[in-house]
Amino acid sequence: MNFIWDITLQAERDGIEAAELFFRPTEAPSPCYEQSFACLNQAHITDPNIDINPLYRFHEIFQYFLHPDVFYFLEKESQQFILYAFDAIVHWLAEVDLCHGMTKREFYVRQVRRELKAGVFGERAAKTFASLTKEEQLAVADELYQVMESGSGLDSFCRILCQLFPAAIVYQVKKHPQVIYIYLSRERDVTTNARWELLKDLFLPLGFEIRVFWDKHFGIMGVDETMRLDKIAIF
Repeated sequence: MNFIWDITLQAERDGIEAAELFFRPTEAPSPCYEQSFACLNQAHITDPNIDINPLYRFHEIFQYFLHPDVFYFLEKESQQFILYAFDAIVHWLAEVDLCHGMTKREFYVRQVRRELKAGVFGERAAKTFASLTKEEQLAVADELYQVMESGSGLDSFCRILCQLFPAAIVYQVKKHPQVIYIYLSRERDVTTNARWELLKDLFLPLGFEIRVFWDKHFGIMGVDETMRLDKIAIF
């Protein structure tokens, strides 16, 4: 963990939002590292105040901004302004870093993720979406962007359903294609129900008739796993 983009990603993994980080110019920079942690091999973010060497990669930006003649002889209030301005600039540079190597599609997917978190698709969706892991959030955002590109479809609904409920099985009635039975293989509680409602609201095409079976599968003649006593859903 050396560069500011790496620090930002690790902070998110440690449960600290990027906006909570406060970047400061270190008083004892190393010419070999951008980070200035007390421990060189620090693997986690334990303090949102992050000291970095601003001249490691961004010498042209900060060589005047933090020059002693400019910074250390200013009034205290002006020094505070420079510190906060420095933090804002480094946050912006970190975002630029994170976008390097990103495809156009990935950029749009991450924008969809931000909109979901911000409540653009509804407050209920935002609340449930916030409870998902980052990987699950990106999977939902990616599939939702696919829907935006190609229009709603059952395929998108089934793909994301099986990602959030890995053991789920989707049955489509041959004679009535608009009728679907879904076995989720999960007990119904507040969390799993919220996940189901999120996927149903975001992805399920209009006009489909859905019946959900949670932890009990309906019986299928000839399939022993579905014909166990006390484990068959009433169809």
